[in-house]
Amino acid sequence: MFKLDAIDKVLAELGDHVDFATVAKKQADLGVQHFQYEVAAGSTTYFGADGYLVERRTNGFGTKVALEEDPKEVAKVGQEYVDGKLSLAEAVKRLAAAGCQAWTANLKRNVIDFSGDEGKFMATVKF
Repeated sequence: MFKLDAIDKVLAELGDHVDFATVAKKQADLGVQHFQYEVAAGSTTYFGADGYLVERRTNGFGTKVALEEDPKEVAKVGQEYVDGKLSLAEAVKRLAAAGCQAWTANLKRNVIDFSGDEGKFMATVKF
């Protein structure tokens, strides 16, 4: 199964502004099925087959999340991130300002679901 060092290697090779479909394909090739990113903590949990998971406690991008939610802005920023127009750090800052608490990328369905407070659905972006 995949390890954090393999994910880090893929991300370093791809760089900050690659489209998300490319990132997803490379992570799926490692065995990642989906992952959840927590904005405030800057942490990621990667899920594989048979309940296998690997956690990154922080990537240094943890950001205080605004209380007011703006689903339209989340959808816009999410699309820009997916298209490779924003780095992860830039996307996290803007998503937090729009009230996004977390997102889950499903690498089999090719979608990212963005959520707000208490898991409230905010937007879905296809990649």
